[in-house]
Amino acid sequence: MNLIFKIIVWICRIQIGGLFIFSGLIKANDALGFSYKLEEYFEVFAKILSENGMGLLAVPMEWMAHIALPLSIFIVVFEIVLGILTLLGINMRRVALWLLVLIIFFTFLTFVSWYWDLVRSCGCFGDFIPLTPKTSFLKDLYLLVWIIPIVLARKKINSFLTPVGDKIVLFSSWITFFLFTFYAYNHLPYADHRAYAIGNHLLEQMETKKGNPLILYKLQHKTNGAIAEMANYPDDYQNWKPYINPNDSTQPYFREVDGELNIKLINIKSTGQTNKVIAIPEALKDDWTLIKDTTMIFKPDEDPKITDLTAYSFQDDEDKIQIMLNDTNYRFVLVIRDLSFFGEFTMANDGWHFNKSSKGEKYYKKFQELYPLNKNQTFYFSVLTSEYDVNKIDAFRQEMKTKVKFYNCDDKELKTMIRASPGLFLWKKDLVLDKWHYYDFPTFEDIEKDFLNK
Repeated sequence: MNLIFKIIVWICRIQIGGLFIFSGLIKANDALGFSYKLEEYFEVFAKILSENGMGLLAVPMEWMAHIALPLSIFIVVFEIVLGILTLLGINMRRVALWLLVLIIFFTFLTFVSWYWDLVRSCGCFGDFIPLTPKTSFLKDLYLLVWIIPIVLARKKINSFLTPVGDKIVLFSSWITFFLFTFYAYNHLPYADHRAYAIGNHLLEQMETKKGNPLILYKLQHKTNGAIAEMANYPDDYQNWKPYINPNDSTQPYFREVDGELNIKLINIKSTGQTNKVIAIPEALKDDWTLIKDTTMIFKPDEDPKITDLTAYSFQDDEDKIQIMLNDTNYRFVLVIRDLSFFGEFTMANDGWHFNKSSKGEKYYKKFQELYPLNKNQTFYFSVLTSEYDVNKIDAFRQEMKTKVKFYNCDDKELKTMIRASPGLFLWKKDLVLDKWHYYDFPTFEDIEKDFLNK
């Protein structure tokens, strides 16, 4: 390789290796969340293929949807390992080809998702950096361009280490990052970037955040120093038309506002969530200059981060979530997506029956051991579940000997709330004080120590 090509390959290796490690670590932090996204992709593709007479191709998609979790763990660890090997130059003949295969796989998913508007968020960087399918597709094309030089030069890239060192790095990388990923899966993500993170106020996450809909930029008159403010119209900001002076159609429209001029004519360039001035109107160029350091950038309203949090009572079918989030007491909220985690349902002549398993009894008992905290009405207890069959819930409550009230919530929202089922929240009003995986449920003493200072 000549020197210039070597430099290009090195830059490509640093770019690709670093991005693969970064992307892999973000997803390894929440492999269960990534599995939800893979499952969504596969199910959508399987449905499309079936509807278009390609049922044979839909079968492997359905099969992969069923193994989305182990597949997600493998992919994220594989991604990190490939990044490490790329930086160190280990076994690049194979590594470069695997980089190419992996990026083609992701590019295909994101392209199909974007072009046919199938999946709204790709999950490439988890909840840490949400990307739209289009942005993710462009990102994958960018990576593909950087991978090509590595593929072309793969036979001439040598490792920094000895053959023994290569094997040690390969083995230790797989083991280390598998354990990292597996631990996060079994004990909730190390870092939580979702709306239900500890310390968040849920009512705030359920509100629309107001943008800045009025002033964009200011102009100053070169001769007399007068300040002119440019007012925007956010409902139609991408299609602004010049306001014509009714007395002279060749001139912009001005009017006095408290001694200042309010100009309603400006050229803008759309940049997503912000819009910036790119030109002063021709009629003003000779007399006005842009005051850049006193501008206010237009930002549209931000949609709520939480839109589907509900707590429908099985007694009166009313949503009680606002009552819960405005209650001044502590509240434990047990999230159960599937009641079958605790045992088995069977249908008899008199309806549903539930038989608890030893595992189910063990973990539900940990929840019940917190009940004495309610002796002074200090703590309330609730269950959020995606189960909608009240007869199954009654059978479950009878077998578990529990009087805790159950409320219904959309399953997708429960997946977002906590990466565990069952999983446990502690709220005070709408503030998320803590959350636990079922392996880590707190004890009575833990709560007294951490939240009651006893």
